[in-house]
Amino acid sequence: MGSLYLFLSTYLDAEVTGEPRAPDVVQPLQSVGARDGEHVELRCVIVGNPRPDVAWFHCGRPVKATAEFRQWYDAETGQCCLEVREAFPEDTGRYTVVARNCFGAATSSADLSVRENEALRGAA
Repeated sequence: MGSLYLFLSTYLDAEVTGEPRAPDVVQPLQSVGARDGEHVELRCVIVGNPRPDVAWFHCGRPVKATAEFRQWYDAETGQCCLEVREAFPEDTGRYTVVARNCFGAATSSADLSVRENEALRGAA
């Protein structure tokens, strides 16, 4: 939980244009199941002004943006997404997105369950 706390306690200094607003989860993350090797997207809608800084966590640890884990946030629509290019059983667990600006923070969590592909296991 240390990384999550450090992210939440960091002050974000940003310019506000329009009405200030703390981040708010308009559409929360939904738990999802997948098979080994499938593409998975965890999506939610988060709004805030100024634009929130968004971070993703898996079982309390930061998810680093890589070719396998693509993260994006569209400030105009509020769409927030973590794409898992190929999900594996070790990717199973609770995912949390944290959005923070200088007016507050909001979080949403959901579970990803990745089932082992029986066909692949038998081929080994």
